[in-house]
Amino acid sequence: MTGALAYIALVSAKNRLLLAVRKLRNPRYLISAAAGFAYFYLFLGRGMGRNSTQFQRMFGTSELAVNITAGIMFVILVAVLAWPSSRGGVELSEAEIQFLFAGPLRRRDVLLYKFLRSQLQIAFSSAIAAFFAVRSRNFVGMWFIFGSLSLYMMMMEQVRARLRALHIGFTVRLLTVLAILGGVSWMAKEAGTFNTPWMHALLYFPRFFALAALPGIPLQSRLAAYAVLTLFGFVSFIVAATVDVNFREGSIELTQRKANAIARSRSQQSGQWIAFKRLPPPFRLAETGAPEIAIIWKNLIASLRIGMMPILVLCGGMAFVVGESFLIPEEAAAKVTAMMMLFLCALVPLVGANAIGMDLRLDIQRIDALKTFPLQGERLVAAELAAPVIVIGLLELLFMTITAVFLNTRGAGGPFTRYVTAQHLVIAFIFIIPLCAMLITLRNAGMLLFPAWALRSKEEPRGAVVVGQRLVMAIVNLIVLAISVIPAAIVFIPAFFIANRFFAGSPGFLAIATIPSVAVIVAELWLAVKLMGSYFEGFDATTELDRVLS
Repeated sequence: MTGALAYIALVSAKNRLLLAVRKLRNPRYLISAAAGFAYFYLFLGRGMGRNSTQFQRMFGTSELAVNITAGIMFVILVAVLAWPSSRGGVELSEAEIQFLFAGPLRRRDVLLYKFLRSQLQIAFSSAIAAFFAVRSRNFVGMWFIFGSLSLYMMMMEQVRARLRALHIGFTVRLLTVLAILGGVSWMAKEAGTFNTPWMHALLYFPRFFALAALPGIPLQSRLAAYAVLTLFGFVSFIVAATVDVNFREGSIELTQRKANAIARSRSQQSGQWIAFKRLPPPFRLAETGAPEIAIIWKNLIASLRIGMMPILVLCGGMAFVVGESFLIPEEAAAKVTAMMMLFLCALVPLVGANAIGMDLRLDIQRIDALKTFPLQGERLVAAELAAPVIVIGLLELLFMTITAVFLNTRGAGGPFTRYVTAQHLVIAFIFIIPLCAMLITLRNAGMLLFPAWALRSKEEPRGAVVVGQRLVMAIVNLIVLAISVIPAAIVFIPAFFIANRFFAGSPGFLAIATIPSVAVIVAELWLAVKLMGSYFEGFDATTELDRVLS
């Protein structure tokens, strides 16, 4: 039986690898994977490598480095007891539930299959940790650590379920873990050193994790650590296989919860999950009128009910910054507050354009219904874009007003005050709506022109491919945005120079001088909507979407 389970796990892992490699023949996956791995290496790998190098220079393979790592592992091993999940069983797929539980398999057979099935993921995690985090190239040591920890987590799932059956719930377990960690922390603070008998006894077993992970450990000590971790994993497996719990029902419940979580995540991505169901409509829709108003009305309701959470997060951040400015009136704190406010103002268009996607990005999967509307393509596209532009534009205007008031009152005298003049505020308030509209238009154009890059099917690969895909789309959007504002900048620079040279202190003239450059952006938006409308009218959903979403 063990051989059959190992064969199934091995063949499944091989098929997953082959499927991932075959997908790389598609240029979209190949470019996305290359961009994702480059991102991880440049922004994560090099930074973590510098941190690990500094750690090695400071501690090397000294006793202190081993004790610090052992202390971290001790906290992890103890904290698992307070994990909320306490159903017993293991998390499987629905197909694995039907295949395994219908056969004459014992609990240890199912646990063994689960462990063997996870080896591909453990190997990948070990390679990532060995390269990025530790930089010791110690893949074998990381594999032993992750393998033994996976068996330990499997055991603790059954132990928590058994404690739950004995009416020892989450609260009791959490208080126990907090008491243990609090007592150990107090004793460590009192001792002030790791060189005490009770500290050596406490960290004796976690030290083997450190010996397996850290670089520069002698081979004999490393091999001893591998042996201890193997024994630890074996004991954890035996305990998990013998604890008296309702294993099958727990596994089915965990599997159902996993399926529900995946379905909820997909519904959130597709805009079907509503966070605030009882928010009223922004205005009452008349029985007669332009059909574009109905589309805007519908998207505004979706923006408030589905996309309200990122709006609340941004508003909460601004409210926190404003409240903090009244509690800490010092000049240094005022500078920091001004920087945070300006950062939030810059963040709103970028985050809002991605998070509030109640436009074509939400309706693209229902494009057949949109095509039945009695509207030309360009008018329908313009109506789809209007709602997020209104929401993000109003939010940005609110944030800019708060920032301007703060910089001219409590932030007076700071380094940013000279930029918050009437002339600069006029420029900002005039340009902000067209720029927000440009960001929204670019993201909708990407969805309409390249749905395979913007949408994600159920079988879409995760990890570096998804990160790379989003990174490529973000870079393309930034490049197109930069190119699109160049004509407006060419028109604006001489007007701005003339206004400052001959009409200094006249916001009215600067507002008039800004109109031509804004008109350039509006003309670009009009042209983009016209082109998107023409493309929308010829969009074939069966050709463009079926192969992406199937």
